[in-house]
Amino acid sequence: MKLQRNRIAVSSGMSVVLAFGVLAGCMNDSSEPPTGESAPPAEQNEDTSGLADGGVTHLEGYPITKEPITIKAAVMYSSLRPEMDTTAIWEYVAKKTNINLEIEVLKDRDKADLMFASGDFPDLLMNVGINANQMTNAAEGGNFVELKPLLEQYAPTWNRFLEENKLVYNASLATDGKLYSLPYIDFAPFDRNLRDQWIIMDSWLKELNLPVPKTTEQFKDTLSAIKANAGTGTIPADVIPYYFYFDGYVGGQFDIYGSFGVYVTSSDYVVVENGVVKDQSTNPAMKEPLKYLRDLYAEGLIPPEVFTDDFNTYASKISSIPPIVGSYHSYANRQPDLGAPMGPLDSGNGRKPLMRSQAYVPGPAHTAIITKNNKYPVATVRLLEAIATDTELGLTVSRGTKGIVWDTDNDGKAFQHFWEESPDKMAEHAGDLGLHNSFVALKDQTFYEEVWKESSYDTVNSRAWAYENVYKDVVMPNDMVYVEGALGPDDVAMLNQYRTDLANYRKAVFADFITGKQEIDANWDAYVEQMNNLGLEPFIELRQKAYDVMTK
Repeated sequence: MKLQRNRIAVSSGMSVVLAFGVLAGCMNDSSEPPTGESAPPAEQNEDTSGLADGGVTHLEGYPITKEPITIKAAVMYSSLRPEMDTTAIWEYVAKKTNINLEIEVLKDRDKADLMFASGDFPDLLMNVGINANQMTNAAEGGNFVELKPLLEQYAPTWNRFLEENKLVYNASLATDGKLYSLPYIDFAPFDRNLRDQWIIMDSWLKELNLPVPKTTEQFKDTLSAIKANAGTGTIPADVIPYYFYFDGYVGGQFDIYGSFGVYVTSSDYVVVENGVVKDQSTNPAMKEPLKYLRDLYAEGLIPPEVFTDDFNTYASKISSIPPIVGSYHSYANRQPDLGAPMGPLDSGNGRKPLMRSQAYVPGPAHTAIITKNNKYPVATVRLLEAIATDTELGLTVSRGTKGIVWDTDNDGKAFQHFWEESPDKMAEHAGDLGLHNSFVALKDQTFYEEVWKESSYDTVNSRAWAYENVYKDVVMPNDMVYVEGALGPDDVAMLNQYRTDLANYRKAVFADFITGKQEIDANWDAYVEQMNNLGLEPFIELRQKAYDVMTK
């Protein structure tokens, strides 16, 4: 099935929500022709036969090239998709397009960093975790092909989408204001409008004849009941009543803060109010949720390991079958048959409790970069356009083999057979999985309205069901959520230094506050003074500058 989308349904009035880890820069004149080896003008790629890439690439239709070609690509390893280089999707792509993608999987960060240090690039970079300095240096070195002129001529869907979505476009730009990459886009409302779910072990509540808590006091009493019944029924003797990944953007305790009306939208403790970036780590209102966490810790409801466990350990504990954690924060419900989504808790202080949300921005931004070594830039761009417009090709590349991972119903709507909430099936069918956010996709709002049938809306305790039934009306307004664009190297260096110093001190003091090693009221002013001494004010100024780059 092929879908030629005539519109990109991301409304111009869409609010801004949180982006984490994206690069952006100042907008440049998109009509400026590419120059130099890194950006061959389109007309130089065409011959008198009307073909591009020296007579290799058809300008429309399938196959994309006259004869089979090979494009070498690199991608960072994902444990969820361990067969990214050998998955059956590449055979499908080759048969349909005549383009053979030869994939190198980078299994450690050092190997990716070495590639950027040496300048030894393949023809195409998928998601390799490129950082701002690597993007800047490679672009300035002429290693990457500027994409905007190629998109204007050969990828109108991508070009239109980027022009209509300023946040996505800005997030995808390098610091020189030029576009060298295309993003992964998934605008499912249950994905973008909610960050973490707050899961509570509903099976244990039923054993204890308790409802899902709705207030902070009820939550505390429920955790106490779980602890008191350790070793009873299915509650294990070594139960962890409440567990979080301390200060982690994923799995962190930020929805506790939001329950008290202290809204934090990034692990840097910032929030946006009327376009102004503000720090929440020194907001006096933060003392109330810190005292609440202190009380939970004092009663043995939070383990001391929350301050030392790494994310892999955190993920392992919350995914345990049978479960050992009573309540936790996670993108997905790790035990959907046993755990239930819980909304933000009413603290009784009069402030509205809200959950964090995510951004309608790339996730991630740089998932397709054409390098100067690529002999077939037009063919590559045409493949990227086909992924955006051809439903079957796009879903095969993103999700996996049709008939195994996904399919279409009698109305022609695509739907999934399974996804990440079924890790056993993911492992069983690893050889048929697509690359998900390790390569480009354009699953915008039109896709979800006209192409995709989200069957998980009807699956109790799935993320989609949880969003529609628990979280839809209690997420933060989009204009409160922090997004950031790329800054120059000097600003980045200063921002990173401030961030490190501030985060290290804040985490140490907040851990002391929660564990009772420091008294919160007595030591609050000294904490705030030291945060200011460590550069909180210039840090927030740089955060504001990065926000303005992204939004103005």
